[in-house]
Parts: sequence; structure tokens; C-alpha cells
Amino acid sequence: MKDLLKFLVIIFCSSNFTFAQQDTLKYWIQFTDKNNSSFSIQNPEQFLSTKAILRRLKSHIPITIQDLPVNEAYIIRIASFPSVSILNPSKWFNSITISCSDTNDLNQILLLPFVKKAELVQRMKLKNDTKFLEKIINSEEKNEIEITTNIHYPYGYSFNQSHLHHIEHLHNLGFNGEGLTIAVIDAGFENAQNMTCFKDLFQSNRVISTKDFVDHDGDVYADHYHGTAVLSTIAGKIEGQYFGTATEASFHLLRSENATTETIIEEDNWVTAAEYADSVGADIINSSLGYTTFDDSLQNHTYSDLNGNTTRIAIAADIAASKGILVVASAGNSGADAWRYISTPADADSILTVGAVDSLGNYAFFSSVGPSSDGDIKPNVASVGFGTYLFIPYNENVVKGNGTSFSSPMMAGMVACLWQALPELNNMEIIDLIQKSSNQFSAPDSLLGYGIPNFEKAYSSIKGNQDTISDFEIISIYPNPVEEINLKY
Repeated sequence: MKDLLKFLVIIFCSSNFTFAQQDTLKYWIQFTDKNNSSFSIQNPEQFLSTKAILRRLKSHIPITIQDLPVNEAYIIRIASFPSVSILNPSKWFNSITISCSDTNDLNQILLLPFVKKAELVQRMKLKNDTKFLEKIINSEEKNEIEITTNIHYPYGYSFNQSHLHHIEHLHNLGFNGEGLTIAVIDAGFENAQNMTCFKDLFQSNRVISTKDFVDHDGDVYADHYHGTAVLSTIAGKIEGQYFGTATEASFHLLRSENATTETIIEEDNWVTAAEYADSVGADIINSSLGYTTFDDSLQNHTYSDLNGNTTRIAIAADIAASKGILVVASAGNSGADAWRYISTPADADSILTVGAVDSLGNYAFFSSVGPSSDGDIKPNVASVGFGTYLFIPYNENVVKGNGTSFSSPMMAGMVACLWQALPELNNMEIIDLIQKSSNQFSAPDSLLGYGIPNFEKAYSSIKGNQDTISDFEIISIYPNPVEEINLKY
């Protein structure tokens, strides 16, 4: 924690700059260089945590100029214009996003010798309705379901969605994500700190940090429920009712998404959040967010843009992968829409893009299809995103959710368990192993990619079959009403 606090001030320069709160014109400003930086790649501890440095050393990843923070003198100069407020810096793109209400100031900024270019990234807030298509249906039936468990972990409602991947094999061996850190980049984590399903997570201090890259108000727990639902599929735990896919992992909870708008600045927020995740030493990023079209149609992506090398968010996802982070992203929910295809950053070629199936392994009709526009197999794999059991902050009941928003974190948690079991492997080797364990590896398609991973098979392919799975047994009948929720992302 001391390590973390020491360099956060350096990275985000929070002591020197005022962050904008108002919705005005917002621009992405790219600089020409990082000349005369006060930081040096010979002293990475100035801007990277010990955990981030060790991740690079493990995989022989060099620290380069790309890792250096944006030149602070450049930011100070931009901040000196009267109508400008600094939003987020990006060291990987050597840029900042700003709020600017005076075009004269912008014109003067463009004349500065260290400014390469500027792009409009948010014109205004065009709508106030939520982009997450939410529908909660109260169940009047007192449904009785069988709670299935093994001798170690009572899965309850979550058994079928976990068992589809045989992840209980790793759980039985004691691999439940302990020691792995997952950065969840999302729209907010409403009330997560007060929910019963996260009691163990917070009591054991495994939420290492939180950061809001949208409002910069320091509070991710009052913005939106979406990240809460996503987090529950990984870390949710109520004895006898629910068990997430990596209940002992640690987390950084990061807000990059403004749920009331759809503007390209949210991609740039994501970039800075990913850089933050890298700097604090995250092992895995889960991104249940995706972008195709926007409130301002001039910002829209085309399918041809989704080649992994055009959108900044996809480029950033691949950069994160190049730093040793395993990035897991939802494919999108446009499979039944006119768009049909994956969103970005799902098109990034070095990440694990996840489509959706039900708990029986059937393709979910809404799950976005591939390939990426340059022909890469996308989605890479699939997990349960149709009828996924999870939690939301409105009550303490288990509910159902539909969306690749949930298949992605399901997978991210299982990735953490496998990586805990096989720490000698790097991020790309883990992805390769997961793909090879999947049921369509020999004949991938555009719906599910390589298919549904089998984590027992993935583990055994490295360690052999010396370990056995404990027997399952029915322990009780549990009456509990279940609600349903349908979400877009």
C-alpha cells in the first residue's frame, strides 16, 4: 500500500491540477515527445509499483519510454489556459484529455511546439437515459432449486455456470485466485462495500484501490450498479447460495464509463484506467464494456475499424497485454442486431475476448459475432452470459443476468485460478492454454471462437492427471425467489 500511494501522486499529478466536473467540449491532446522528463526508465520505481516491475521482470518485458508519465511541464502549460481543466493523462499515447470552453484557448494550444494534434472526444451530454438496457422482473413463484456442492465449496445457484468449465477442479485443489490481482474497469460499483456477498472481500482488505476516471470524485460506490453485478460473478460469496469464480482474488475497482452517455472520451478514460492497472501491478483486466456507435454519429466506428489497430482502446488493450497483463473483454451484445459484430476493444488481437452461452453450453442469441475485420478469430472463447446468476445492489437476492458483461468476468475469475495454479506461465501462454482446452479448438467459428474452455483439461495438460476431483453431492433443497435482469453490457 505504501508503494501504491507513493507513485499515484506522480502518475496523476492530482496535487497540481484541477479536474473538470462540467460537461463542456472535451478534447484529446497528443504531444510530440517526452523530452526533458523528470522521470527515467533507469528508475522505474518512480512511476511503477514493485508488483508492476516484478511482472515485467518475470516475462522479460523491458521498461521503455512508453512507460514514462506524460511530461509534467507540458501538462502545466496546457492547464494554464483559463478555460481548460485537465481530465486524464495517457502515457502510452503521450496525451491528455481536457475540458475546454473557449475555442481561442484551443487554437492557442494547437500552436504550442510540443502539441502534435487535438481531437474532439465529447461534444456535449446528449441524453440522460441509461445505456444499459435494464429489466428486473420480480419472481412471484417460490422456486425450489437443488443446491449442489462439493466438500470444499458450496456453489449453490452458481454451480452449473461454474461446472460448465470444470473450474471446481481447481477450486478443490485450493486455487481460487489468491495472490492474483484483477482490475475491473466498469461504470461503477454501487453499494458494493455494503453487500453481504462481498463481506469477505472487504473484511479481508482485498479491494486494494478504487479510482474514478470519469468524475474524479474518489467514489466508485455511488455511480452505477453494472460493475457491482460484474464483480459479483468473480468475488461474490454467500455460503450455501453462491460462489464466484475467484473468491480469493484481490481487486482494483476502476470507473471509466459514464452510463448516461456514449461518447468516445469513455474509450480514453478506459485507456488511462488500463495504464493505472498496469502501474499498480494488476495481473488481469476485466472489461465488460464495448464501443461501436456514439451519441455523436461523427464519432462512430465502422466494422472495418475493428481490426485491433485502429481504435485507441483496442491499441491500449494490446499494449496492456505487451506489459504482461492478461486482458479479458466482453464480445458485445449485438448478435441479434443489425451491427452483429464484436465491439471494441474486443477486436484487440492479444486479449481474450469472451462470447456468451447458457449454462448448458448453447450459444446465446445476442452474443456478438466475429471475426475481427482483419480476420482474427473473435470471440476467442465463451462462458455463461445467458441466465448468469449474480447479485445487484438493490437487494440481497440472487438474480439472473443476460449479457457478455457477465461471461467476461466469469472467465476472468477462472483465468486467475488457472494462473495461480500455473504461475510459471505468462499471459499469452495462459490464453493459449485456455484456447487449446476449449471444445471447438480444432474447428473454431465466428459465434464462440474456440468454444467453451475446460479448466480441468487446461491444468491437467501441464500438470498431468495426478489430481482428482472430489465427488459432488446434493445437500439440500433451498427455496429462494430468483429475479431476472437483462443488461446490455
